[in-house]
Amino acid sequence: MKEKLATWYKIVTKHIRFFFSYSIPMFFKKAKNYINLPIIVVGLALIIGLFHLFSYLIPFTDNAFVVTNVTPVAADVSGFITEIYVKNGQKVKKNDPIFSVYRVPYELAYQQATADYKEGLKKIDVLQKQIERTVALIKATDAELEKAQFALGLKKNKNVAEAVSILELKNLGYDVSTLSNKRNALQQEVAVLQARIEQQRHTVASLKAKMDNAKVNLDLTIVRAPGDGVIDNMYVSPNTPIEIHKPVFSFIDTANYYIQANFNETDLRNVRQGDKAYIILRMYYFDKIFHGVVVNSLWAAERQTTAPKSQIQVVTNQNEWLLLPQRFPLQIKILDPDPDYPLNPGASAYVYISTKR
Repeated sequence: MKEKLATWYKIVTKHIRFFFSYSIPMFFKKAKNYINLPIIVVGLALIIGLFHLFSYLIPFTDNAFVVTNVTPVAADVSGFITEIYVKNGQKVKKNDPIFSVYRVPYELAYQQATADYKEGLKKIDVLQKQIERTVALIKATDAELEKAQFALGLKKNKNVAEAVSILELKNLGYDVSTLSNKRNALQQEVAVLQARIEQQRHTVASLKAKMDNAKVNLDLTIVRAPGDGVIDNMYVSPNTPIEIHKPVFSFIDTANYYIQANFNETDLRNVRQGDKAYIILRMYYFDKIFHGVVVNSLWAAERQTTAPKSQIQVVTNQNEWLLLPQRFPLQIKILDPDPDYPLNPGASAYVYISTKR
């Protein structure tokens, strides 16, 4: 392969040298008597016209580069790093551990929350047993009340009323009234205990939420990869202080690669979502041609400028000789990434769009 490339290189070099050393001088030598200002102007006009024609017909740009999703890596808990599981530039899979934060305070917090939750459940059991005991007392009181009511009704009978003293009847009446009041008090106590159980259930729900939150914080002491990708710009070591949500390095998502191609507006007349794209990276040139598809045709470019003080729009001066076309960003998804040809974010590229229209 290298020998063939060397042979082709010699042939191309020979022809280029012949073209510049002989063909061009010979052309100007023969054409110098025919070239004048009008011909030069017409020639330039033809060149400019052809350039603009092809700019409409061939959507091509060299203003493109590789992009991918980059996520800042940060911990959701504070502390300091105790262990690092990866190296800078290492490839990782989703949920692979990256580094861990000091766990002891979060383990203790989880143990405390678990103990509080179990204590709350035990209080519900105690209140439930109190209700059962009170219900048993109500049943016993009902039996005593029924017995007292029967005795009172029996002694109030006309056949035996003359043989029973008034004092005894009053005592039986007081006993019935006392038992009735006792029964009502026990029923109210049951209602209070049921309300306390309902209140305790809400307390237990709150304690369970605190326990679950403590468990989440404990699990978050191990920072994991958000997806398949590469660790980048990691310059930390054990005992490095960690603040909540403060990035310490970055994570490059390698699941999907994209090209941001900035096209002239004259190139985008027929470009639509789903069109095929051919991508040549400058670092590889024709060693590898990537294929892609247009995934976003919602172009936008900011051209309005407002003065901060007056909030009046500022109209910028344009080139009075030649108004350059506006560029719009186009997002292209690469369909065939090749591990033998790494796609470095920011790498320059040439892009051609094969339109369907």
